[in-house]
Amino acid sequence: MTEKKKDVVFMICQIAVAILGLLFMIVKGRFALIWLYLLVMAAIIPSTYFNYSLCRFENKWHSRWNEEKPCDGEPSLFKLRMGKLSEWACYILALVFVFLPVQ
Repeated sequence: MTEKKKDVVFMICQIAVAILGLLFMIVKGRFALIWLYLLVMAAIIPSTYFNYSLCRFENKWHSRWNEEKPCDGEPSLFKLRMGKLSEWACYILALVFVFLPVQ
C-alpha cells in the first residue's frame, strides 16, 4: 500500500470517528454545541491531511512578503511536527468534548 493510500485511509478513519462522535452527541441530546463540534472537525481533519502543503504555503507567503530573495518554502521538521501536534490536540479535545457531561 502506498503512502498516499495510507493517508487517505487514515483520513477516512478520522472522518468515521468524527461522525460517531456527532451521532453520540445527537443520541444524548446535546444539540446546543453541535455547530461548534462540526466547525472544529471540518477544520481539523483537512488541516491534518494537508499539513505539509499548509506549512509550505505559509513559508512561501511569509518569504514573499518579508524577504528580499524569497525561498522555495520548504518547511522545517519542527514546523511540521508542531502542526501535527496542535492538530491532533484539537481533534482529541473535540472528541473529549463529546463525552463531557451536560450541565
